Amino acid sequence: MATTYHPQFTAPSTRPIPAELLLAESSRLRLPDWWAVEMLAEHRVLTTAQLTALGFTTTTASATRRLAILARCGWIDRLWNTDAAATADTSWCLGPIGTQLTPLAENRDVTPAQVYRARDRLREHAGLPGLLQANEFFVDLATHSLTNPGSDLRTWWSPRTCRYVTGARHAAWHGEYIHDRDRHAFWYQPHPGELRPADLADHVHAYRRLAERTGLATLLFHAVDPQREQELRRHLERRYTRHLTVVTSNPEQGHPAGPVWQPIGETHRLALTDLSHTPEQWPPDTVTLKEVRPRVPHPIYDPERPYDESVADGEYHYPPRP
Repeated sequence: MATTYHPQFTAPSTRPIPAELLLAESSRLRLPDWWAVEMLAEHRVLTTAQLTALGFTTTTASATRRLAILARCGWIDRLWNTDAAATADTSWCLGPIGTQLTPLAENRDVTPAQVYRARDRLREHAGLPGLLQANEFFVDLATHSLTNPGSDLRTWWSPRTCRYVTGARHAAWHGEYIHDRDRHAFWYQPHPGELRPADLADHVHAYRRLAERTGLATLLFHAVDPQREQELRRHLERRYTRHLTVVTSNPEQGHPAGPVWQPIGETHRLALTDLSHTPEQWPPDTVTLKEVRPRVPHPIYDPERPYDESVADGEYHYPPRP
């Protein structure tokens, strides 16, 4: 795929973006724009349709127009579908300005050339199918909660954020789903196919140690198809999974909030909300609260949403009642 660059920067520019340009651009952003940029900083790639479903705008057409404006300004960039007109299935990543003004920069200057190289590496990365699979999984959970009173996808952490807690070298995701006042937190592990099922099953050992340290012991393996799920289950059944709740599924089983999760050693499938409740000590330490929570945007954009237990208690609904 041909490399494209933002016309506002000399490409490939190895100089940091001028501070006056960053200041001018940041003053033009609306609250939904900041949310979309922060979501891309956290989750690396999202589509127009996904951002729309999560509340960025009310229609795909309006999201398409606004995202195209953000791309022209250098906040975001098209990962593919590089036509002049964005379409509903355009995939977006961070652009040079968005990268500089989000926690990814970590107080250092980022040049446009670095951002474009990172974008091109992401296009070819072997882990991209797993990233897309994981993001679609969490978007499905978030949109499901919008139509189910008393439900909320409270937390969606990317592997970058999870490493503050896990320290794991392999990619892991974390989520917390609220339903009828119960918290159901979990680790999520996709399996798009680039790893052998036996190697993926070996990851369970790291989660056992993590459960001992944090108290969070629910692990969801999501295979790419039924055949790989069965092969993965055979390997997991040979691993030591005591003190863990390990379940598997695949997209053909249906919606991830439904009864699609099969525990290891069992023949029946359970809904996500039938799995173990989250212990009250989660998150486990002050580092998590200080370093992780402020970095991660809520996965549903709703400026009226109260940041307390009102959603779980059924006192607040999406969209807000008049």
